[in-house]
Amino acid sequence: MNDSNKPWLSIITVCYNDAKNLKRTLQNIREQKIKRVQLIVVDGDSSDHTASVIQDFQDVITDWISEKDEGLYFAMNKGIRLAKGDYVVFLNAGDVFHDPQVISYIYNHHENKDILYGDAVFVDQEGRFKSRRHKKIPKELNWLSFRNGMVICHQALIVKKTKTLFYDTQYQVCADLDWAIRITQGAESTRNLGITVCDFQRGGISDQRRNTALLERWRIQQKHFGLKATLWSHLKIPMAFLLWKWEGLKWKVPAVAFQIKIEKASLNKNGT
Repeated sequence: MNDSNKPWLSIITVCYNDAKNLKRTLQNIREQKIKRVQLIVVDGDSSDHTASVIQDFQDVITDWISEKDEGLYFAMNKGIRLAKGDYVVFLNAGDVFHDPQVISYIYNHHENKDILYGDAVFVDQEGRFKSRRHKKIPKELNWLSFRNGMVICHQALIVKKTKTLFYDTQYQVCADLDWAIRITQGAESTRNLGITVCDFQRGGISDQRRNTALLERWRIQQKHFGLKATLWSHLKIPMAFLLWKWEGLKWKVPAVAFQIKIEKASLNKNGT
């Protein structure tokens, strides 16, 4: 493959019995404004109509597998093995790029950095906006940034293929946190893109298996940062969440009060 045909980005999409969300993700990728993208779909031998969705998007899918596997991170490792692009990003079924210009923007602003990253927003199962993430992304990312947990949404991390590592499959739910720490340890440069990269669909494996997620996150952070730092970070997480909720409430309370005031004035006017 000569350089003019070589993909600069490999998008890896993993799915299992989730045809509806897979279609949403593939349609979003189809709408992106730049070519030379390798799209890899790794399906876990779904029994719904995933196969027909894959057939409907053969114009954008370059590689796909449908076979039984041992879980999410085994499937993602398969995708890494197939990746041929200069950069790799994961966009699993239900997740989408934030707007049609995202890939084009990344292509024009990557500056050959080892890791590119941006922000994300939460959406519901229908793709409707729910909220922004309560964790603020760091201005300058390094492996110590992850002492506070997954400060960058997994789908908003774009990594050079030469710096991409396989997921540690001993973790069933939080292997992405361990992976993010290890790739940033090996990176010589990072770049904050300054944009919202993706819409991340809530209700994934970490939401469904909350207790396992908490235990694995503790193990991963203690392995990389030690006991003292892990204790402190777990104390800060609920405090940061409460602060985030309060910041949102500060805007909502005056708005609600103003709306009530308007409604009362309207009622008084109509009553006279």
